[in-house]
Amino acid sequence: MQLRSLILYSKSGKTRELKFRLGELNIITGSSRTGKSIILDIVDFCLGRDDAPVSVGPITRTVEWVAVLLELPDTRAFVARRLPAKGRKSISTAMLEFGSALQALPYERLDNNCDSDELRQQLGLRIGLGDVRSEPQPGSLQAPFAVHLGHAVPLCLQNQDEITTRSILFHRQGERDAGARLTSTLPYFLGAVGDDQAQKQHELTTARRILRRRQQELKVAETADGNIDARLHLLLAQARTAGLISAGEEFGSREALLDALREAVRFPPPPTEANPSQAERTVALQDSRTQLRHRLEDISEQRRFLTRQEAEENSYSQVVQRGISRLYAVDLLPPGRGPLVDDATCPLCASRLPQPDSAVEDMLHTLSDLRGQLASVHTVRPRREQTLRELAEQADTVREELRGVEGALNSLAELEADRTRFRAQAEEQAFLRGRIDAHLSQLPGTGDSYEGSLLQMRASAAFAQATADELEAELDTDAMQDRLDHALSYINTDMTAYAQELKLEHSERNVRLDVRKLTVLADTDDGITPLLRIGSGENWVGYHLVAHLALHRFFALNHRPVPRMLLLDQVTQPFYPSEVAKDSGNPDLIRSDADRNTVHGMFDLMYRFTHDLAPDFQLIVSDHANLPDQWYQDCVRYNWRDGEALVPQSWIDEHPSS
Repeated sequence: MQLRSLILYSKSGKTRELKFRLGELNIITGSSRTGKSIILDIVDFCLGRDDAPVSVGPITRTVEWVAVLLELPDTRAFVARRLPAKGRKSISTAMLEFGSALQALPYERLDNNCDSDELRQQLGLRIGLGDVRSEPQPGSLQAPFAVHLGHAVPLCLQNQDEITTRSILFHRQGERDAGARLTSTLPYFLGAVGDDQAQKQHELTTARRILRRRQQELKVAETADGNIDARLHLLLAQARTAGLISAGEEFGSREALLDALREAVRFPPPPTEANPSQAERTVALQDSRTQLRHRLEDISEQRRFLTRQEAEENSYSQVVQRGISRLYAVDLLPPGRGPLVDDATCPLCASRLPQPDSAVEDMLHTLSDLRGQLASVHTVRPRREQTLRELAEQADTVREELRGVEGALNSLAELEADRTRFRAQAEEQAFLRGRIDAHLSQLPGTGDSYEGSLLQMRASAAFAQATADELEAELDTDAMQDRLDHALSYINTDMTAYAQELKLEHSERNVRLDVRKLTVLADTDDGITPLLRIGSGENWVGYHLVAHLALHRFFALNHRPVPRMLLLDQVTQPFYPSEVAKDSGNPDLIRSDADRNTVHGMFDLMYRFTHDLAPDFQLIVSDHANLPDQWYQDCVRYNWRDGEALVPQSWIDEHPSS
């Protein structure tokens, strides 16, 4: 797969097509902010990526569709993607057309006819990617997945942020799960794992999982068989204690014991629920008790009142009685003298008094009054005593009723306590039933069926072992590793040669690719040095370049299902000291002769690389550099300076920013 052209379609229906030569080095040079870097993002998007990596600017304001025309081994493919609407960052719809003489389609014919998954699948089939599964490394939590074009594309792109970093080597390697997928798929792309071997690797992993499960099941069954009787009798004792099985019941065989335990699990006692009528009765009795207590308090208060009144009357009667006693001498007057009407006559001798004296008459009146009051008190006392007796009888009746209510409440409380104890016992029984059920569920069977089950489990484990052994023999992981090491030896040799040609740091001995950690390693006096520990942006760019060139040389020469193109963005950015130098692209403005020689050497290496592999490999470079060499100028397809850019100015004028 190579890129014939890249097409932009404006919102007004106009077309901008960039054409590239197949099997050659294609250079797009120009100043900053002319759209060079967006070319790589558009190709990435058109090869099936859902996220549209197009920053807000002239593209989003003026362009509605982007498309690529691809040259495939036996045909051509036209892929068009509509850019997401405003506010959206991704889209999954696409347009895909095949044809041996296909050209860029006009705006009017653009229409979605597939999604990104189907797009990757169809294009992958055309370059040799069949129904291949990749198996993650042992111990990885990643699930097996199907290998598609999206796993090959990161090997073909390097944007300006990636090519100058030391922490990652491949496109989008830092995204979630991307590094793990690259590690899993690289052995396949390098030919170490064939199409059928990838499927067999998946089958072997599945067979090993089944084998581990069968072995674990057999181990549990054999362990259970060793102490099954002791465990069953322990469960029997616990079931008897909990009341699930009667204490006097005996079992003569394991089968009978198991049947009894299963019955205990299968038929639990009915749950005890609270009786609503009992609860209502309790509330009614409590209300009655409260009323009776209030009534008893009222009776007691009345009795206390009458008792206090009686005490006061007794005290009053004593006072009155003493007064009567003092006046009692008046009764000693002669008979018939009675009350005197003449207070001038002596009541004893009937002689005339010199002065009138009414004392006797007053005493007689007082005595009569006192005797009347005392009689009144004696008249009230029987009625009060009768009332006190009635109140005492009422109090006795209320107390009797209260004792009855208290007794009923105590009985209900005892019933509730019994029910609570029963519920606790039921919960204990439920817990024990669960334990019994859990133990019984681990037993495959008993008696003849149990022995047969063990034999069947042993046979199943043996069959799983034989299946795994057979797949391991067919797969031959040692041979796979040998093929991977063989491929890497060719790649490492080319990497070392390219690095030495560019005079990269630590390239004197051996440079190699680490497919597990996805980085470059160099042998130094201090040991093995990864790219992360190698300094300077010039070295990072150089090692990215030599690693990808060596990989694609291997892919092309061994006909691996990877697109035959590599897109690089801004490979010379570490060498230009200022924006003025970048915009001009003049190599004379590079800071030193060594850097100018390195820049020249990188482009010369890329030119010779594509020439050696022609017509099987295409290299597209977007860069500021504009070398004066004729071979370089022959490779320049577009020079975007002095107003030239990816998006024509007329499009921008038609759609000014709001």
